[in-house]
Amino acid sequence: MRCVLLPGQRGPPSPTTFSPSSHAAPRRPPGPSGIWLRSPIVLPARTELDDPAFRSALATALGVTRVARVTGLDRTGVEVACAVRPGGHVLQVCNGKGLTFEDAARGALLETAELWAAETVRPERLRWGTRAELERAGAPVWGVESLGSAGQVAVPRLAGPDVRLAWCEAKDLRSGQSLWVPAQGVYCPPSGTVELGPVSVGWTTNGSGAHPDAESALLHALLEATERDQLSRALPEGWTEAGVVKRMVRPDSLRDGAPRTAALWEALHARGFHAYLFDVTPALRARGTVGLPVAAAVLVDAEEGPVPLTAGYACALERDEALLKALLEAAQSRLTDIHGAREDVEAADRDAALGFAQALSEVRPRHLAEDIPEVDSRRTRTVAARVRTVLTLLEGAGFAQVAAMALDAPLGGLHVWKVVVPGMRVSELL
Repeated sequence: MRCVLLPGQRGPPSPTTFSPSSHAAPRRPPGPSGIWLRSPIVLPARTELDDPAFRSALATALGVTRVARVTGLDRTGVEVACAVRPGGHVLQVCNGKGLTFEDAARGALLETAELWAAETVRPERLRWGTRAELERAGAPVWGVESLGSAGQVAVPRLAGPDVRLAWCEAKDLRSGQSLWVPAQGVYCPPSGTVELGPVSVGWTTNGSGAHPDAESALLHALLEATERDQLSRALPEGWTEAGVVKRMVRPDSLRDGAPRTAALWEALHARGFHAYLFDVTPALRARGTVGLPVAAAVLVDAEEGPVPLTAGYACALERDEALLKALLEAAQSRLTDIHGAREDVEAADRDAALGFAQALSEVRPRHLAEDIPEVDSRRTRTVAARVRTVLTLLEGAGFAQVAAMALDAPLGGLHVWKVVVPGMRVSELL
């Protein structure tokens, strides 16, 4: 889930755009239609999230009054849970998905924790001053224009070196050095609480991650930031005819190239859906291409129901994981619309959606799943190794600077990270 808030909004703002993200880590059968899919995410064998008492305590600390199973409102078979937080500032409902309800519920709570951490600002963590003042004091500083993955400048006149702002301390993930970044790229406090100074960027949840394991939280944050950047490079004008024809993956190549995705694809097909998968990894030799697999999925209701079409996107280290997560997200997006958690976003144009679905059905895909890049599994045996691999690939793509900030968590045993990658873009595709 990614939210964006633009400068100038008053009161409890609503996100202008958001798209659900995945925390699901399937642990036990059955999946959709009784199909068991192995977990697509490398996680510690057990975490605090496996303890019902911890999950209950986390929900209480977050202000979550209910975690509802909304799976039965649709027929995809993908489990979707929504965590209801009446006192939430950015959103009051966060969704999670998985192949079991337990996984979906965990995902919904982790999404909620990301927002809670962004809304919760301890004044003692802030440092006030202009960029020029901090630089004169010898402090390493990244200005508003360097937020990149954490927000794009929307009001340039408020982003100058002499504008007095609140700053927060982050860590350079390469050197380990402390540095200061604009707090408005990290936090989104409710109106009337903590001030951050003149807001010049569109705040976004992009690049956030929460998990009981610190490395897993950081990995999620890095992959989310990478996904949105790479998607903006692969589809800079959104979905176009050329992009669809070039990037659509042949379904008959999934069984060998992405077997877990193939199983879910077949289950969805049996339930009356057409699933179209795409390799949206930018050209490997293009500037800014990280080389991680980035996938998109468009899920079309063959019965042309109230939600005719939804999409999902994901970045991972293995192609099967990226494709599977994108397809799960597309299924979750249907339920997000069906149960009304997106009242802040205008309903899709039904005629346009049906037209796009028709156009997709006429494409004869040539792209093979095996052609989607992936990282050598020998480099990804542990979560820490995955984090190092992603950082190495980012540096090779020209993203030499990557910073992260450990945000306050609502409960001991949970870690929440926010990453800032200068030069990254943030795709607006939902």
